[in-house]
Amino acid sequence: MAEAFVSLIHFVYNIAMDSLIKTENLKVIYNRGKDNEFVALNGIDIEIFPEEYIIFFGPSGCGKSTLLYTILGLQPPSEGKVFINGRDTAEFTERDKNEQTSKFFGIIFQNFNLIYSLNVLDNITLPEVFIDKPLKQRKEVAFALLKRFGIETRAANLPGALSGGQQQRVAISRALANDPKVLLADEPVGNLDSESAGVVMNTLRDINRDDKKTIILVTHDPSYLSFADRIYYFKDAKIERMVKNRRGVPGGEPLKPGQAYEPVNELEKLARVHAYMNVPQLKAWSLTNYLIQELTLNQTERLERAMENLLAGKNSEHEFFEFLNKPYSEGGVGLYKTTAVHYTVMIGRILREVKLFVENAKILDTREQKEKLVALLKEFLLEEYKGELKPAQMERLQKVIYNRVFGVSTIDEFNRFLDWPLADGGVGLNIMTAERMAEKLEIILAQVYQAQK
Repeated sequence: MAEAFVSLIHFVYNIAMDSLIKTENLKVIYNRGKDNEFVALNGIDIEIFPEEYIIFFGPSGCGKSTLLYTILGLQPPSEGKVFINGRDTAEFTERDKNEQTSKFFGIIFQNFNLIYSLNVLDNITLPEVFIDKPLKQRKEVAFALLKRFGIETRAANLPGALSGGQQQRVAISRALANDPKVLLADEPVGNLDSESAGVVMNTLRDINRDDKKTIILVTHDPSYLSFADRIYYFKDAKIERMVKNRRGVPGGEPLKPGQAYEPVNELEKLARVHAYMNVPQLKAWSLTNYLIQELTLNQTERLERAMENLLAGKNSEHEFFEFLNKPYSEGGVGLYKTTAVHYTVMIGRILREVKLFVENAKILDTREQKEKLVALLKEFLLEEYKGELKPAQMERLQKVIYNRVFGVSTIDEFNRFLDWPLADGGVGLNIMTAERMAEKLEIILAQVYQAQK
C-alpha cells in the first residue's frame, strides 16, 4: 500500500509539473539524400519531468545515445523539435547553448573522459572555469564532492593511478561541479567490474533521491532497469514503448554487496527486457544475443528469426547454416561462409548440451545426482578452455557451478567467484575467461528453462 501511494504521488507530481525535456517527432538523419543515408532517430516523442530517473534501453546502434547527445545540444536535429524548460532549442542563442551544456546538464561517459595530465582535483574544477567561478570556490566544491564519494585522499593523484570505479566517481564529481539540473549518463558502468558498477549505480540512485537531480541513463544492460522510474525501449531508431517501473518507488533500492541486479530465473530476466515475447522468442533472442558481434540491426532480426525456426524444429542445422550464408539481398543474413559455419557449430553444440542436460535433470533426488549434473555442465564450460586447471581449481569450479545452478548464488557472484584468486575462495581464472564462462552458463540455463514442459 505504501509503495502504491508513493507511486501515485510521484505520478500526480509529474502531471502537475512542466517537463524539463520534451521532443516532438525528432529525427536525426546522417548523409541525407546520399547513397549511405542513415536514419539514427526516427520520430522520437518523449517527455521528462523534474527529479525523474529515466533509462534509455536497447541494443547498440538503436539510437539511444544519439538521442542523449541531441538533447544535450551536441547533435542538431534533422527534423522535429527539442524543448528544454519549455523553450525550443532551435531558438537558443550561443549564450543559451553554452549555459545548457555547462549549467543545465552534467554528463558522464563510459570511458570517463578525464584529462590524464591533470590531477583529480583539477579535473573536477575544470567545468567551473567556464562559468568564471573563483579558484578558491572551485577547489572547495571539488573537494567536497571528492569527500562525499569517498575519494578525497586521491585529490592530488593523476587519474591513471585510480581504479576504474574511482575514475568514474571522479567523472561524476566533475559532472556535478556546476550543480546541473539534469545528469546524463552514457553507459557509465560499461567498463567496470560488477562491484565497482554497483557502487556507481548506487551513487547515481542517491544523486537522484537526495540531490533531486533528474537522471537520464543510457544502457543496453537489463541488470539496471530496476533503478528507473520509467524506461524507454529503443529499437531501429524508434521508441518501441515506454514502461513505468513496476516497483513503483523512484530509483529502486540500493544494491548490497553480492546482491543480484536481475532475477535469478533466466526467463523472467529476459521477459523484463522483452515484455511481449513468448517463450520460444525469448530463447531465440538469448541465443542470437550470444552470437552477434558486428551485425547490422536488420541482420540481427533475420538471425533471430532463423534461430526461432531452428529451436522449433522447422529447420535443420544445415538449413540454418544456408540461411546465414545466403546473401542479404536474397533474403538471408549475409554472413561469410566461415562465420556462418562457426555460428552453426556453436549453436549446434549448445543445443546438444541442453538436450543432454535436460535428460540428466529429469531425476535429481540426491546430492550425488545433482553433482553428476554439475560435472556435466563443467565439461561443457571447459570445452573451449585452452589452459590447464589445478585439482583445487576444478573442485572449486564444481562448487561454484553447483551454487549457481541450484540458486545459491547470483550470476554476478558466479562471475566474481570465477575471477577471484584461489587463495581468496575463487577459481582463479582470468577476467575474460570468467566472463565468457559465466555467459555460456546463463545461455544454457535460459535454453533449459521450461524445456521439459
